[in-house]
Amino acid sequence: MSFNIVNTTKEAIMKIFFVARTFPLLALSLFMTFTVLAACQSSQPQVSIDKAKAELSPAIVGEAMVTMNIRNQGGSDVLTGVKTDIPGAKVLFHIMQGERMQSVDTVEVPAKSDLEFKMGGSHIMIQDMPKTMKAGSKFNVTLVFQKSGEKQLSLTLQGAGAMPMGHEHHM
Repeated sequence: MSFNIVNTTKEAIMKIFFVARTFPLLALSLFMTFTVLAACQSSQPQVSIDKAKAELSPAIVGEAMVTMNIRNQGGSDVLTGVKTDIPGAKVLFHIMQGERMQSVDTVEVPAKSDLEFKMGGSHIMIQDMPKTMKAGSKFNVTLVFQKSGEKQLSLTLQGAGAMPMGHEHHM
């Protein structure tokens, strides 16, 4: 049996160079593909707020409802809190669960979505406001998002309108 070590070594070296050139390109291609897919899946949220309005409760003295539209043109986020500069006031998220109003700690903000906080639906409730708060009073509400950070709204309290559906439990 004759064995040509020179040809075998040349072949091995050629195979090593081929693999070294091929795998880095394959690895780079896979890396780029996974990076693009991950970016599409976990893009940063792009949250904006419009049509924010605060209105005194027609049923309870010292309460007000904040309504608004939350538009998210990016990835998902979570509304984790809400604050106000009204002394002594408590602020709550109220969402509709079927026919009942439910107080919750957080509100999911899905990717590429519009959330409407409105009368008779999901909204922010401000309770225990001082008697000095009346129609025309100015105050701030700060929405706290898990990824988007804080968004401050400057509002003017409007007079009480008709009682929204679902708030009969306050009476």
